[in-house]
Amino acid sequence: MSTQPHHEAPAPSGGERDRVIKGHTYDGIREYDNPMPGWWLWLFWITVVFAPIYLIGINTGFIDTYEEDLAEGLAELETMRATYAAANPTFEADAATLAGYAGDPAMVEAGAGHYATVCAACHGDQGQGLIGPNLTDEYWLHGGTLTDIYTVIAEGVPAKGMPAWSVQFSPQEIAQLTAYVASLKGTNPPNPKEPQGERVVDAES
Repeated sequence: MSTQPHHEAPAPSGGERDRVIKGHTYDGIREYDNPMPGWWLWLFWITVVFAPIYLIGINTGFIDTYEEDLAEGLAELETMRATYAAANPTFEADAATLAGYAGDPAMVEAGAGHYATVCAACHGDQGQGLIGPNLTDEYWLHGGTLTDIYTVIAEGVPAKGMPAWSVQFSPQEIAQLTAYVASLKGTNPPNPKEPQGERVVDAES
């Protein structure tokens, strides 16, 4: 096989835009000198110019590093979380919050509506007790503090057939129910069910 260049052959049909590099035709194989697309050249030169600018900017602090960008992003995310938390506070069913509900007539009234819907069938329309225990006396099966009452309503007592009402009610609604149940103490309705459980004198803490 010859390795010496031959005379340049005519460009093939349809190759009028192609230009053969002189002296680069070997055994009929031609090497063309076609220019790169303009967009590619512009992109190449932009990267060439940008590279030293970026390098200088990173080393002088003019351009943030990856670590700085990450820290700024995390700080912005934390600010967003704090703003959301302030606008949508998480409900905490602690003793102080429940005491506030119990002392608010509007919350007690709201709890009365929930009670009539799901509690009256077992505890009586006045809390006097039917299948469930009497809620108006000082005796409690599972603790009589506000937090105890809240927990029993929220989690239920499966062994006694009481469902967990947290499935149906929000924490705030359960707190309203707690406030209403606490308000029933000492109301002395007619035909109350006999006391059950242990006596709890102070059921408001």
